[in-house]
Amino acid sequence: MYIRANEYMELLTNIHIQNIETILRNVGERVEGNLICDIEPNNYTIHRNIEKIRNLQTLCNGKRRICEIGVNAAHSLLLMLFANPNAEYTLFDLGNHGYTRPCVEYIQSKFPSTRIEIIYGNSVETVAKYIREHPEKQGTYDLCHLDGGHTPDIFTHDYANVKKLLGNGIVVFDDYDLPAIHSFLDSMVSTGKIVEVKHSDLLKTDLHFIYRYV
Repeated sequence: MYIRANEYMELLTNIHIQNIETILRNVGERVEGNLICDIEPNNYTIHRNIEKIRNLQTLCNGKRRICEIGVNAAHSLLLMLFANPNAEYTLFDLGNHGYTRPCVEYIQSKFPSTRIEIIYGNSVETVAKYIREHPEKQGTYDLCHLDGGHTPDIFTHDYANVKKLLGNGIVVFDDYDLPAIHSFLDSMVSTGKIVEVKHSDLLKTDLHFIYRYV
């Protein structure tokens, strides 16, 4: 299910999106902004995120091993699964939202043939621990959706740890519009540590930044 700019309302009729919305309503917690909604489960934000959705689906298509830092209500995970249910997914999330676990468990139950592993806790610690305990996984991931903590003490560690997981893989670093993230990534580009990924199939947006490590 690839989403075009004039098809975002069709996405809202998808049974899995609707069931996650039900989970969010039942939990009753304020929803952290994501690709589908913000604050309330039915406060839809898809129209602002079409480019991000299309890019994420385009990039995950055909990938073998994908990681995500910051799962939230699992909307981005679900959108990647729509495009590529055959990849192996490794997820890291703080686990501070009451709705994250039931949303992930729902998706795991609906995609039983897909290997979906989630590790809860502070990504600064959990990703580093995962790398130590799984040295065979270093350099094997094709794609990472990096959408964890937005303060430098967290996202700089995520940036460094993701580099160890990826071979020549691609990172989609979310929230490029935030000044701290924008400045950090621009400095990494200017010092030659990363290079922006550009392709005719990718849509331009300032809401995330797509790159490879050098």
